[in-house]
Amino acid sequence: MAQELGTSRRGFLRTGGGFLLGGVLAQLARASEESVPSPPSPAPNNLPVIDCHAHAGIARLAGRDIDLVDPWYAVADPEVILRHAAEVGIDRTVIFPIENTTYEKANEDIAQLCRRYPGRFVGFAKHNPLTEKGRLRSLLLREYHELGLRGQKLHQQPTPELLDVVKELGIPVLYHPRRVALYEEFLPSYPTINFIMAHLGSDTSGNWHEHLAAIDLAKRYPNVYLDTSTVVLTSYLEKAIQELPPERIVFGSDEPEVDCRMEIFKIRVLKLPKEKEDLILGGNMLRLLGGRI
Repeated sequence: MAQELGTSRRGFLRTGGGFLLGGVLAQLARASEESVPSPPSPAPNNLPVIDCHAHAGIARLAGRDIDLVDPWYAVADPEVILRHAAEVGIDRTVIFPIENTTYEKANEDIAQLCRRYPGRFVGFAKHNPLTEKGRLRSLLLREYHELGLRGQKLHQQPTPELLDVVKELGIPVLYHPRRVALYEEFLPSYPTINFIMAHLGSDTSGNWHEHLAAIDLAKRYPNVYLDTSTVVLTSYLEKAIQELPPERIVFGSDEPEVDCRMEIFKIRVLKLPKEKEDLILGGNMLRLLGGRI
């Protein structure tokens, strides 16, 4: 059965995802908004709760020999994100595409979801500096000015072509590096860009040394922020909160494959002073977005 699923999904998505787009996203467009509960309204003068890290949409990976059964190579359902967020009082969720070969269409999907659920999502563009080389400036300018996307997500090492336009737009970058040390290759040249390091430097705490490296990097570069998503070894999350100013930590979950209800508990269970918790859970991300949510 698993083999049949993998084979069918592989053929399905290698067509470019058109049928899936016409199915999943079109169904979302027809669905009643009442199917997704609204989060509780923040109390007056309270900062919003913002999840800085979630994936949405479909994969378009034509010609790539990968296992499309893996969730990050298939579909990320935005309604799952919204249901989970509503249960724990998350007001906004930053979403960006899952894996694609190039991202122009995927970023348009993100903008469509932001329009479909106004006030619930903040859209980030995602790009591959290698497969989209030579087009990054025109793509990002359109995605910011016309589509309303408010940041950049990266898995590949950024290039000057990409970072120059990011600097021009004044948007934050959420970067998931293979190694924390890769940040050192570009940070000195771009001191005015705010970088959010995904997963406190190590997805699912796969290498605890990288958590320490991320904390050290944030101490040395004031434009580096640490995202709390998928930190399994929570002592390093506590260490980051203890050793860095609260303004340098931002809450994230990695929805929908990682449950934001669990991820936000890791912050709330620490019983931090309200001012510090409010910054981590939303105030810092609101500032990084220039107040535009």
